[in-house]
Parts: sequence; structure tokens; C-alpha cells
Amino acid sequence: MLRTTTARRPLVALFVVLIGLLAACAPGTEPRATERTDVRPYALPPLAFAERALVAVYDIEVEPVRFDVSVLSPRERDPRLYVDLSRGIGDVVTNELFDLGRFRVVERQALGRVMEEQDLGQTGRFDDRAVAELGRLLGAELILTGAVSEFSLDRATVGSAVLGLIGGTTITTARVGVDLRFVDVRTGEVLGVGRGLGVAQDAEITIDGLEQAVRLLRAGTVRESIVAIALRNAIRDAVEQASVGLPPRTP
Repeated sequence: MLRTTTARRPLVALFVVLIGLLAACAPGTEPRATERTDVRPYALPPLAFAERALVAVYDIEVEPVRFDVSVLSPRERDPRLYVDLSRGIGDVVTNELFDLGRFRVVERQALGRVMEEQDLGQTGRFDDRAVAELGRLLGAELILTGAVSEFSLDRATVGSAVLGLIGGTTITTARVGVDLRFVDVRTGEVLGVGRGLGVAQDAEITIDGLEQAVRLLRAGTVRESIVAIALRNAIRDAVEQASVGLPPRTP
């Protein structure tokens, strides 16, 4: 009888281990995703209208090598994706700069008309002196330009499946980095530089939801999504950093 009990002990131990693994992967105890963050408020106070410099926001430089959007379907990664994102993110930067309450902002359509008239093309399009010349033509005091330093959309499963019985939760993470700089239109000198990084997560957004968010961004529109939250927070960080060292405006 003692021999039979001893023989069963390994099976009992294996059963206990299996139950422990199942409990560890149960929905109530699996690692929780980071809560989706809201767009943070600006920390800098607004300026009086007379103290606000007139700024033109240039298109934001977008390099495919800095993007990881492989989770999107091929139809969403068409040849015009990065051209559209350059202009669309520029529109979002314009809105965020206006919301800061420290600058007057040139209408982006006016900038587009001048760019077409100057016909810069791709060569020298993001050169600070060429950009400053555009600002002068628009009557602006400063021009804001910059680049997307990173942009990634990643989906990962949290909580491993055990014996195929219990699956994990898919967490989608949007990570966006933005570098911005203010350029004096009279001298072409860079007066302020800022770098921002925004990260947001969601356990509910689908691939279709991500693709819709990117389509809206290509059109210069952002709505409530992890893409919008990560981008706007990155822009706000960069804009505030770049604004701090600017000289006071002299009317």
C-alpha cells in the first residue's frame, strides 16, 4: 500500500503544478496593460496676444526608415503614405502650437500655396535657410520645422496560453518621437529645439481601428486613439522644450 501511494505522488505533484499554471494565467491575475493615457495639459502659461510671435509651421520630415507600421495591411502602406503623413502631422503640430497660447499661427493653406509657387521639390526642402525664406514670404517671424524621430505600432500578447486552453490579451502600443525646432526667418538661425516622446497602449483597439487612425492622420485629423494620444503628447513635449529658450518678442 505504501508503494502504491509513493508511485502516485509524482502524478499528484504534476497535477498541482498544472493547476498553478492555469491559475497564474487566469484573467483575474494576468499582467495588466498600462492604462491608456490622456493628452496631457500644457505646463507653460499662455502669453498676452501682443507678446505672441507669428509662426509658420512647415511640413514635418518623415523618413520611412524611422517607421515600423508592419502591423498595417499592405493597402495602407501605399507609396504616398509618408508624403501624406508629413503634411498631416504638420497640420496636427499647427493645432497643438495654437492651443499652447504663446504664438500666432499662419494658416497652413497659405504655406502650401507659397511652397507650390517656390517649387522647392525634394532637394533642399528641409534646409533651414530655404525654410526661413518661405517664412519671410509669409510675413512670419519664426518658422517651426522638424522631423518624426520614431513611429511604431506594435501588438504583443500578454499572458501565455497553457495547453491551448487559455489565451493571452493582445496589447497594442503606439510609440511616437518628434523633434521640432524654431528658426528665425531673418537669419536662418535655430533659436529653440525640442524633443518629445509619446507612448500609449490599448488592449481593445483592432487592426481596423489602427488603420482608421492612420488614415485620419494622413488627412491631418486626430481623434481619440492611442496613435493620436502618443503623437499629441510627443508634440506637446517638443513644443514646450523648444519654446522655453526663445527670446521675448519685440513688437
